[in-house]
Amino acid sequence: MSGFNRLIKNSLANIINGFSNVILGIVISPFLINTLSLEEFSVWSICLQAGIAVSIFGVAGQITIGRFTSQFKFNNDELGLSKVINNYFNIILGIFLFFILVLTAFIANFESIFTNIPNDILFESKVSFLFVFGSFLLGVFSTVFIGYFIGIEKNHITANINLISRVFIGIAVVFLADYGLVAIASGYFVINVLSYLFMYKQFRAFEKHHFSFGLQGKIDELIKFFGGLTIWNVAQFLISGIGIFVVSIYDFENLPYFVLAMTMVNAIVGLLGAIVNPIIQPIVKLNEADNKKGVDELVTALSMIFSLTIFLGVNISNYISLPILQLWVGSSNGELANQYFNYLLVAFAIRMVVAPYGMKLVANAQQLKIAHFPVFEGVLNFLLSILFVKEFGAVGIAYSTILSALVIMLVYAIKYSKENILAQSTLIIFLSFIIIPSVTVLSVFLLNSMDFIGYFAISLLVASLLAIYLIIINVFKVKLIVDNTKSLT
Repeated sequence: MSGFNRLIKNSLANIINGFSNVILGIVISPFLINTLSLEEFSVWSICLQAGIAVSIFGVAGQITIGRFTSQFKFNNDELGLSKVINNYFNIILGIFLFFILVLTAFIANFESIFTNIPNDILFESKVSFLFVFGSFLLGVFSTVFIGYFIGIEKNHITANINLISRVFIGIAVVFLADYGLVAIASGYFVINVLSYLFMYKQFRAFEKHHFSFGLQGKIDELIKFFGGLTIWNVAQFLISGIGIFVVSIYDFENLPYFVLAMTMVNAIVGLLGAIVNPIIQPIVKLNEADNKKGVDELVTALSMIFSLTIFLGVNISNYISLPILQLWVGSSNGELANQYFNYLLVAFAIRMVVAPYGMKLVANAQQLKIAHFPVFEGVLNFLLSILFVKEFGAVGIAYSTILSALVIMLVYAIKYSKENILAQSTLIIFLSFIIIPSVTVLSVFLLNSMDFIGYFAISLLVASLLAIYLIIINVFKVKLIVDNTKSLT
């Protein structure tokens, strides 16, 4: 299998691994919103989002283990790999115990945190929160196995388990929804725990590692790498995950429709993120071969592909989102969700343009050096979210995300243009990171707020044809670079 084909296979598997819950949300949301009350649907969404907050550490962990597994396997250092896995296990054990305390405090103060939840569903809301949060918390341990299979480029193994478990969860939700939130949450918990056990069994088939308490050897590099990613992911959660909590406090009435829009947005943006994550393997191989030029060629080509694809996608979405959402969740719910969808889509999609650069930093273990950038963006977005949601309602999340994203993407463009060793890289980077995303945002707002689509259509068509041409050129460039890394193994 060529390096490029292997990258595509691992990207598809990574979509299932990393975003199986989002995919599940798309499947079961139409059923849940028509079976549960709007308040119960909102509570279920809050439970899932709280669980996703815990998985921040898991996502950082699986990338960490994936990176070190790839590195140690490349150098045939089995002892080093064993120590890293064991040290990571002990780190997440500490995280697990910390979140047990957090969960206890959260349940004790549940009523004062979510004051808009009706009293008649308050108790079952607490129990459901306990089950869902608990399932995500136990899932942090499974990131050892997911990361290992990412590192040996066999992502499909855990992807198959995740896919099967999501199917069973979907079936369980259909059968248990009539019995209320607690029944759904308990089924969710049981099936997730079983999937973690199956992952462990598959891991043991490949690696005869014996987990033990206590750290082994130096852990500085592991802490630095994992800590940098965790800070990065916490910042990302302040951008992409905090919105549901802000809306639940300041615009609870429209939370169900905001959640529906965000469910579809997360799926689309998640596809982009899952596609880019496996490039860490070819970047690691290029780094090991000291091919810095190849790394920058790969990153700039992928950034241009992402930027142009997002431009095409969000503009097409303006014309097709309403009928698709109505088909998905019904005419009335779809129309209400569409009020937010395209604004949220462009807000969260443009941020993915810098993802290849982020993967370069991860592969080089340099993400901690710029950890203050995403933290600044996350805090800025959080503060703007509160301000704009109070003023404009749920759509304020899109406004805050766009503003904070464009500010930080400008910072990244300046930084990467100074680091890049390619000729004429500055123009390409600013086109990808700033100019094309800004034009994309502008086009969405114009199409949604002004009645001049006829005048805009010709220029949009020309720009779209040019974008397709440039995407094809850069895809072939990526294929050539990735296929060449196969000779390095």
